[in-house]
Amino acid sequence: MRPLAPVWQATLDDYPTALAVSRDGALIAAGTASGTLSVFDAASGALLHTLDAHAGGVLALAFGRQQLASAGQDGHARLWDARSGAAIAALPGGSGWVSHLQWTPDGKRLATAAGKTATLWNEQGSVLQKWSASAGINGLAFNAVGGLLAATAGAEVLLWRAADGGLDRTLKWVSTLINAHWSPDGKVLAAGSIDKSVHFWRAGAWLDSKMGGYQKKPQALAWSADSKFLATTGEDAIIVWPFAGKGPEGSKPMQLLHHLRAPEVLAAHPKKPLLLSGSPDKTLVLWDLKAGEAPQGFATLSTAISALAFHPTLPLAFATDADGQLAAYWTDQ
Repeated sequence: MRPLAPVWQATLDDYPTALAVSRDGALIAAGTASGTLSVFDAASGALLHTLDAHAGGVLALAFGRQQLASAGQDGHARLWDARSGAAIAALPGGSGWVSHLQWTPDGKRLATAAGKTATLWNEQGSVLQKWSASAGINGLAFNAVGGLLAATAGAEVLLWRAADGGLDRTLKWVSTLINAHWSPDGKVLAAGSIDKSVHFWRAGAWLDSKMGGYQKKPQALAWSADSKFLATTGEDAIIVWPFAGKGPEGSKPMQLLHHLRAPEVLAAHPKKPLLLSGSPDKTLVLWDLKAGEAPQGFATLSTAISALAFHPTLPLAFATDADGQLAAYWTDQ
C-alpha cells in the first residue's frame, strides 16, 4: 500500500462539517461549524470566496448545475451562485435546523429537510412541493430519474412523487432508520437502522431484507458507481455487501480492515469502483472494490477525519479533519 501524494492543503476557520465537489469537478466547497462556507478551485486549491453562510453551523452542502446549496442551524437552506459566491435565495426550512439537502440527478430541483418537513424547490428558490412526516426526517434520497424522493422518518420510509407531490408508498420497519441511500441504478433503497442493521428494499416489487449483526449503528453507507457494492460502517472493518446477481442474501461480504479505530466516514467515486474511508485514527484510506480487501493507498492528517470526497474526472481525493485541515491527494501516484 502506497502513501497518497499530496496536491494542496488549506486551513478552514473551524471544524469542517460538510464537503462537496461540483459536478464538473471545477470547485470544491467546505462548510464549518461556525457557519462559514469556503469555495476553492478543486485542482489548484486556490480560494475563490469565503461566505458567512449561516448563523450557526453548516450542516450540509450539495452542488446543482450552477448553484451551490447549503443547509444550516439557522433554520434555512441557501442557494449560491457557485462560481461568483453571490446569494440567490434563502429557503426557510419551516421547523428547526435544515439538516439534509438533495438535488435531483439532473440538478434542476432541490429537496430540503428540517424536522418533520421536507420541501422541493426549483433552482430559483421557489417552492414546488411540501411534505410532512410523522417523525423527524433522518435522510433524503432521490431515485435515479428523480421521480421519487425517499425520506426516512422514524421507522418508515416515505416515498413521495416529485411531479405531483403525492405519497407513492410507505415502507415500514420495526426500528428507527437513520439515513437513506438509493443505488445509482435506482433498483435498491438502503437505510441504516438503530437496531444495528442495514435494511433495504428492491424497487418495483419492494421486497425487503436486512443485513444485521453490526456492533454499532451503520451511520455511513456508500454505493459503488455500478450499484454492485454497498459499503457500510458500524464495525471495526468496512463491511461491503455484493449486490450483483442475487446478492447480498446468502453471500459473504468483503471486510476492509486497516484503520486502527472503526471508520466513521465513507465516500464512493461517482464513476469508478473506488472507495474512501476515514477514521478517528487520523487516516484516510483508498480502496478499489474490484481488487478485493487490500487497501490501495493512505494518508495521515492531523486529527480525526470528518469528511471525504472524490473528484469526478481527475484522480484526486479530498479529506478534512477535525482541526480544519482540508487536503487534496493524487489517487494514481
